[in-house]
Amino acid sequence: MTISSPCYESADASTVAMRDVADRIGNELAELAVAIHRLQMLISPLLNEAALRNPVHLQELQDIDHIYQKVGNLAEFLAALALILPEQWVLDPSTASQVITLSALASRLGFLGDDGIAVDHPAGDCDFF
Repeated sequence: MTISSPCYESADASTVAMRDVADRIGNELAELAVAIHRLQMLISPLLNEAALRNPVHLQELQDIDHIYQKVGNLAEFLAALALILPEQWVLDPSTASQVITLSALASRLGFLGDDGIAVDHPAGDCDFF
């Protein structure tokens, strides 16, 4: 759920309304919940088959469902919170956003540098499956 709220700018042009931050994070969590659910549907038949041989796999399937529910609930919580946060509550997310290493995520959250590019992070390891 996206709400339309103006970005309140103070002397520091990098401040944004907390309700906007909560809404953006809620949207990301909602999309993540959908992705988890799709993954759950994909691997459920495999885990059900494996559970016939080892009942521990049934618990793993239940754990995935629990993760899906928790992420979805957190998304709903943040969406509801975004609707009631006072518009004048603002913050500068630039310091916190420096830990976001995925530039697409940083872009969707709207925490980009002045040049429109996410903060550079040192190159890391790349894992291929």
